[in-house]
Amino acid sequence: MRIVKRILISSILMLPIGIATVAQSTAATTLRTGEGSGANVVFVFDEDAKPPAIILHTSQIGVAGSQIDVIVDKLKKPVFRHIFTPAECKFGDRGSTCEVIITANDAAYRAILMLFKRGRVAQIDVQDAGVAKVEKTLPLGGFAKASH
Repeated sequence: MRIVKRILISSILMLPIGIATVAQSTAATTLRTGEGSGANVVFVFDEDAKPPAIILHTSQIGVAGSQIDVIVDKLKKPVFRHIFTPAECKFGDRGSTCEVIITANDAAYRAILMLFKRGRVAQIDVQDAGVAKVEKTLPLGGFAKASH
């Protein structure tokens, strides 16, 4: 419940100005790409959590069995690749939402943090079981300054 509350608070802090937004609260830095009330992907960097974590949340993108790839600066290997499980995805009035938590104990946490700080752009690809593919681009300028 605490994580959902942080995502909601962080979402309120973000301005709905197009493709990407960087916002910082006292507890978390948030990056979002996509439409505010439509299909989007949100990264919440919660360094105050025990252990620190990155919460990756999708809205109206992805279902259980969908693969998400996060690629920074066109590197050949994704910095993060994950297949959403049924426990991570829900359906509601506004469509599907999926959420995965990447803790500091996971090597992907350190890789994402490092590449997001140094990179220029991230590409988020969600492949729905080979049927549909959604691509979102996330400019990373300003992330290094906004993160703790």
